[in-house]
Parts: sequence; C-alpha cells; structure tokens
Amino acid sequence: MAAPKTTIWDLEPHTRAKHDILRRYLQAWIPILSLGGFPEIIYIDGFAGPGRYSKGEDGSPIIALNAAVYHRAKIQSTIRFLFIELNKDRAAVLQELVDEIDRPKQFPVTIFSGVTFEKAVYDLLAEYTSRGKQLPPTFAFIDPFGWKGVPFSTIQRLVNFPSVEVLITFMYEEINRFLSLPNQSEIFDQYFGTPKWREAISIPDPRERNRSLHDMYLEQLHVSARLRYVRSFQMRNDRDVTDYYLFYGTNNRKGLEKMKEAMWKIDPSGEFKFSDATNPHQPVLFGREPQFEVLQEQLLARFRGEQTTVADIEEFVVAETAFRETHYKRQVLRRMEVAVPPQLEVVDPPKNRPQGTYGDPSLKLRFR
Repeated sequence: MAAPKTTIWDLEPHTRAKHDILRRYLQAWIPILSLGGFPEIIYIDGFAGPGRYSKGEDGSPIIALNAAVYHRAKIQSTIRFLFIELNKDRAAVLQELVDEIDRPKQFPVTIFSGVTFEKAVYDLLAEYTSRGKQLPPTFAFIDPFGWKGVPFSTIQRLVNFPSVEVLITFMYEEINRFLSLPNQSEIFDQYFGTPKWREAISIPDPRERNRSLHDMYLEQLHVSARLRYVRSFQMRNDRDVTDYYLFYGTNNRKGLEKMKEAMWKIDPSGEFKFSDATNPHQPVLFGREPQFEVLQEQLLARFRGEQTTVADIEEFVVAETAFRETHYKRQVLRRMEVAVPPQLEVVDPPKNRPQGTYGDPSLKLRFR
C-alpha cells in the first residue's frame, strides 16, 4: 500500500489483521507487567496516524489506549502512551480522539506532532539516561508505510535497554520496488544498518530476493540489535504474494509466548494469508487448527537420535518454531510415545508415571 496523501484513509484487510494481533497482545502484556510490580510501563506508536479510518474504525493508538482503559484487570501501573506522528493534520485528529476518551491520570498520553520517530525516541531515551535511569518495560509498535524514517540505529538504541520489545512492519513490496534506485542507497543503508542489502539487487529470482532481504533484516535484529527471540510473520495479499512482514523481537520468553498466542487467534480470511515466515522450509498458516504434523517433522529434524529433556524441547518449540508451548505435549509427544512402534522413548521414567504425560521439565526423552 502506498502512503496515503489524505488525513484519513480506508482500513485495509491486512491492517485489520495486524491491529487484531496488536490488540490481543496488549491485552496480555499490560496486566503481566502491571501485576508483576512494574510501577511504570511505556507504549510507543512510532507512526501513529490519525487514530481513525474512513469508516470510523480505530487506529493503532486508540486500540492501545483502549486496551488499558477498558481492561478487566485493575491496572495499577502508570502507562505512558507516546504517539508519534510527523503529519500535523493527522496528529491534530488523533489529539481530538484521545481527548474524548475518559481515562485515569495514570494513563498519560503524549502526542509528538510534527516530530520524526528518530527524534522522539532520542528525546525519550535522553529523558531517562540523563537521570541515570533505565527505560521502563516498553513496547514499541513501529509501523511505517515505507522504509524512510526508521534507521536501524534508532531501533538498536531502543532495544539496548533490557525490557524493550518491538513489533516492526517491514514493507517488503515497497522496499523491493525501489531497491535499485541510486538515490535511495543511503536511506537503505540506514534502514538495514548494513550495506549488505545491495547483494539482493543482483538476485534475479523474486523468491530468492525476498528471502535474502528478509533474512538480512532478521539477522540484524538478532546479531546487531542483540534480541534473543525474533520471529517473522508474512502478510500475503489476495494474489498470494508478499505484501509485508511483521518482525517481533524481545529478550523475554514470556513476551514471545504471548505474541504467539495473539497470532494463533487470528483466523485467516479469504482476503489475506497470514503465515510464519521465519523458517522457509516449514511454512505455517495461522488458523484454528495447528499443523501438528509440521511440528512433529521439526522436532524429529532437531532431536532425532538424541536424548533431551522436556524443558529443552519446549525452549525449541517456543524459540525456533511457529508453534506455542501448548502445542507439543498432547498432540505430538504423546502420539509419538504411543505409536506402534514407539517413535519416542522416556528414559528412566519415574514410578507410576502415566503414559503420555510430560509435566516434569527435567523428564528425559529420546527420539528414535
């Protein structure tokens, strides 16, 4: 989708799905941190827009604010909402919408009107570091229309703090279209945080170029930004081609589990396909029923002939596959253990252990 020229525009199906993910994740993220005793939490919307679409649908900043205001749990923490919007007309509409929401004082909202994402993040970090303080737990939704205004160095500075998570829209279709233009080279250097993106220009096969750019950005988040857990999710349009990727990065496994929970609740429509993109050899469409046979193949590929523990298996499932921590025990391990012949052996099982149970994280398993 090209960047709109109007103040308010139509809501597209892929954006609706993305917002549903955001809403579900924040409904889990906010109470976890609040009940966990953190006195302050920050939510950043890096490209907030006007907060409303042409038919009255809520935009991402209003979705985030409502997730806190109308949450069933009693939120005790202060949640700072920072909405960044370079277009002043859109920021003015957003301000009007925010002012209409009756919210407690513990949910202050700051709208950065006419300010770039880079400048707003710099000022936020300076506010804390100048006082010798760490940034509180922070979730940043970075959702640009293209690639300008999102230098990788800004993301690096942001996630350098230990409790920062990011959800980034990687606009592949637009990036790919303008990749070979010489006047964009410097901007792409800043966007990727490396000149390696130039290698993709000479790749003739569209699928290989797609994978090259995807893998490069994912590696940057892992290696350069030092995010332990990074997953990518592909948004495909009705022509079944990639529109964009969502990259989620965190150093907190619980955050990854909750993001996956939100994503598995998205039921793909006939208009858009939503799939895990991190492993090109094992694509997984998110829907009502997990593809357990795919997960079994992944477990066998990783652990075949090895002895491991339930804890190690769960870490692999959560960190390295599209599946959730709730998917592997009953539907995969149990089936493998009771198969004829068994595909899974329990090593030195405890006395009176019921077959097909894996509640003990230290339980040793061998994949045949």
